[in-house]
Amino acid sequence: MKKIGFIGLGSMGFPMTRNLLKAGYDLYVLSRSRPPIEKAIKLGAKELQSPKSLMETVDIVFTCLPYPQTIIDVYEGNNGIIEGLSEGKMVIDHSTINHDLSARINDQIKKKGAVFMESPISGGPLKADAGTLTIICGGEKQVYEEVFDILKVNGEYVVHVGPIGTASKIKVINNMLFGIHISAFLDAIEMGEKAGINLQVLYEIISRSTGSSKAMDWVTIKDNHKLCLNFDNGLFGKDMNLAQDLAKELEVSAELVKFTDRIYGGG
Repeated sequence: MKKIGFIGLGSMGFPMTRNLLKAGYDLYVLSRSRPPIEKAIKLGAKELQSPKSLMETVDIVFTCLPYPQTIIDVYEGNNGIIEGLSEGKMVIDHSTINHDLSARINDQIKKKGAVFMESPISGGPLKADAGTLTIICGGEKQVYEEVFDILKVNGEYVVHVGPIGTASKIKVINNMLFGIHISAFLDAIEMGEKAGINLQVLYEIISRSTGSSKAMDWVTIKDNHKLCLNFDNGLFGKDMNLAQDLAKELEVSAELVKFTDRIYGGG
């Protein structure tokens, strides 16, 4: 069985590593936060000290990182993944980034005789925990086929969509819709509150009616009036900015995306 590395044990990455350990994989981990590392070690993972040493030790490295700059640091920085590459190694990225950065990383990895596949994930921490994520794969079909069984440990729907860049674009488009749905739902809640409607009742009715969307799973109503957004505003803003950048590149107006700025204070 191949040795696997996993970098980024956040709200998505940690449950994914736990699922890989449960499936019996020999797993090496690296993350900025100590608590998930300690938990992973207790479950049988081994810790290494840099992306370079991780890449030198294992056959395949998976990354699940929050921001484009984090990707740049982990891949291209000192003691980064690129430095640790050698011929035949594989790198799979679960992060949500723009397609240009995916292509840039892919080019550097290919020069080392290794292979790269972008595999952004969707479904949130609950689906990561259950191993039922959607995993969108862009890159060589042969790479997809080689790692499919590993991806299936965490993915209920694992699909190959085309060359590098395609999966990143699809993920950004999906997250754009999520942002628009959230923004529209907040308008609905504000209307209900000003109309004197019990917000819990409104939420329950919408969730069972044609106005519902999966975005509602990320919003809860407490005490019939307190609205809680169950996602990281920083990551939400990053994704909406990626959507606006892609829309501009493709000369699509995407006017509704701009209204999501009020949720995270972006622009």
